[in-house]
Amino acid sequence: MSPARTKDELHVHVNTVAQRLERVGRLLGDDWQTPARALEIQLALRLHRLSEPGQH
Repeated sequence: MSPARTKDELHVHVNTVAQRLERVGRLLGDDWQTPARALEIQLALRLHRLSEPGQH
């Protein structure tokens, strides 16, 4: 939840983090950061990761 920490972890400029978050919002909808929607997204990403060959 910290753009400053995120930019350090990703080794990008803080503006890049902001732009990527804007893009995520456009793709997933305005409610993507609500707790219920965030949980759905996290679960979907985990399930997707588990479905990839060699990830079991």
